[in-house]
Amino acid sequence: MTDYLSNYWKDLDSIISESDSILLSTHVNSDGDGLGSEIAMYYYLKDLGKECRIINPSPFSEMYRVINPDDIVESYSENLKDWIGEIDLAIIFDIGDHNRLNEIYPLIKNKKLCVIDHHPKKDSLKVDLPIIDANAPASAYMLWKFFEYLNKTQSANLDIKIANALYAALISDTGSFRYGSTHPDCHIMAANLLSTGVEPYEIYKSIYEQRPIPQVYLLGEVIKSLKFDCDNQLAWYIVTQDMIESVGAKADDIDGFTDFIRAIKGVEIACMIEEVGLDVFRINFRSSGEYIVNDIAKSFGGGGHYYAAGARVEGMSLSELENMILSKLKDKIK
Repeated sequence: MTDYLSNYWKDLDSIISESDSILLSTHVNSDGDGLGSEIAMYYYLKDLGKECRIINPSPFSEMYRVINPDDIVESYSENLKDWIGEIDLAIIFDIGDHNRLNEIYPLIKNKKLCVIDHHPKKDSLKVDLPIIDANAPASAYMLWKFFEYLNKTQSANLDIKIANALYAALISDTGSFRYGSTHPDCHIMAANLLSTGVEPYEIYKSIYEQRPIPQVYLLGEVIKSLKFDCDNQLAWYIVTQDMIESVGAKADDIDGFTDFIRAIKGVEIACMIEEVGLDVFRINFRSSGEYIVNDIAKSFGGGGHYYAAGARVEGMSLSELENMILSKLKDKIK
């Protein structure tokens, strides 16, 4: 048994025991950590006999199909409102800002609510049980520690579907153990998951080596339009809806592009500006570690980690937003 957040795990165990109907969710444009965490928790709760559903604010990304073999991840629609209205508990993963729950948030704000997250808490969202560790490498790592507290992490006690989901989440948010947030216990967690039967290359290949051809074409368009400044320490690109449609790609095909650009030799900060609607944009920052970028994301109403952050911006033109972002980034790199 671990002492890590043990008082919180005791409370989480209690509120789960007291609840019959439980909603699991994560942020809009869900990633491997949010999805893996909620899928792992789903199978744990079902094993307890709980009524449980995963309902997310945006559609499921097929790149994570390997951890969702039973098709248990739903995206929110109006016909789910009544079910959500009757829940006893909502457990939300990997979210520092309630706005990233979109239409789901108003339905759960007065419900019993638990947040398990490794982002700094951004807003004043009322949470009955906030379990937050900004130093954790992933929300799934925190969930693993909960299972460890329950003595559920030995291979004989851990369902392979839970293990697969946790492993996918861990490699997602540690960059396959490349990021600075990776610490020795991440590898211990991975070793335990592998002993359960996780096949690491099968998980990795299914998520990261199945690029659809339109995504490759879109990456080509991004590379052609790539811009540099500050002696090539700053790189940025713009993705418009026309670019996505012209190659037959989907919006979530841009996932990972900013990391790819940041890996160019000499680039310290990479930035993406994605057009998602009329004067509505999603911005994304990645840093090599030399410069903090979540302060810039916060200035646009977003947030995230020191070196990986983003925001959603409305009400200004593309040129206005680009100029504002570049001004802030150039001031930082000077």
